[in-house]
Amino acid sequence: MYKRILIATDGSAKSSKAVKEGIELAKAFGASVVALNVINESVVANAVSQLGADRKDVESRLTAVGQKAVSEVQRMGSAEGVTVEPIVRIGAPAQMVVDIAGSEKADLIVIGAHGESGASRLLIGSVAHKVLYWATLPVLVVR
Repeated sequence: MYKRILIATDGSAKSSKAVKEGIELAKAFGASVVALNVINESVVANAVSQLGADRKDVESRLTAVGQKAVSEVQRMGSAEGVTVEPIVRIGAPAQMVVDIAGSEKADLIVIGAHGESGASRLLIGSVAHKVLYWATLPVLVVR
């Protein structure tokens, strides 16, 4: 049913539930996994403009965090016999998840829900919500 599963991760404890679910699905279906971490471009821009940080330094530090997150997915996949391709990108998270899923020919997106509610959801929205809205393939949101 699924041959290529994109798992979006930010390395948080909440996203680890989605990673576990995605790896289990991949194992059950004999699918490969694309582990994706997206560095939010607006976080980089804010650090540069508001803190006067060096853009390359901010990107380098956040890329290291992203690499750690996708490496953890690789480790978990390896333990279950699942092939995992790690990808770290900088951009708008929801749009990048949808775009990378398309370019990598994924047939399922697995993403964690962080449970934003109230004012914070109205102000910043939810990456998972945007992915659900924009994606043209099945999306599994894990709570």
